Amino acid sequence: MPLALRRRPPAAWWTAVARRAALLAPLLHAGCASAPPTFEAHRVALSRIDHPVPAKLPRTDIGWKLEQYLQFDGEAPEPPNFADHFTLFLVGCGSGCRQYALIDRRSGKVHPGQALNNVRFDYRRDSRLLVVTHTEGYRSPDIVDYMVWNGTRWRRVAREVRPAPEE
Repeated sequence: MPLALRRRPPAAWWTAVARRAALLAPLLHAGCASAPPTFEAHRVALSRIDHPVPAKLPRTDIGWKLEQYLQFDGEAPEPPNFADHFTLFLVGCGSGCRQYALIDRRSGKVHPGQALNNVRFDYRRDSRLLVVTHTEGYRSPDIVDYMVWNGTRWRRVAREVRPAPEE
């Protein structure tokens, strides 16, 4: 058929196609999403630490309450519980709020974290992966951040947003 005789579909048809594509895009994206990071994928070898070094408080970048709690760490340092020789140190900083710091039990260096609301941490001593699940408030979606410690700082490798619980 000659090009001049071909009919173009009406504009409404193109609008319907675009609408269907827009509705299907999130489903296709969800189906193609990769699996969340695992503790096994970020495994570290465990070493023996007979005498954990107490925390050496930094002069800046640490909340007053966290500093207050870390002062007691010198009396009986907690054993390592994260990425072989680190202690993930958790402190309440208000109603529903938790603040954390990472303490190197070989040197005593403290790496301050952040304060988060309605938070849960999942971690293991034999892995560099920290799974942080938090929410901004009641009926808000859960935000799951997958953080990997590289020895000097955190790197977010994935994030999930889970729907808010229904009543």
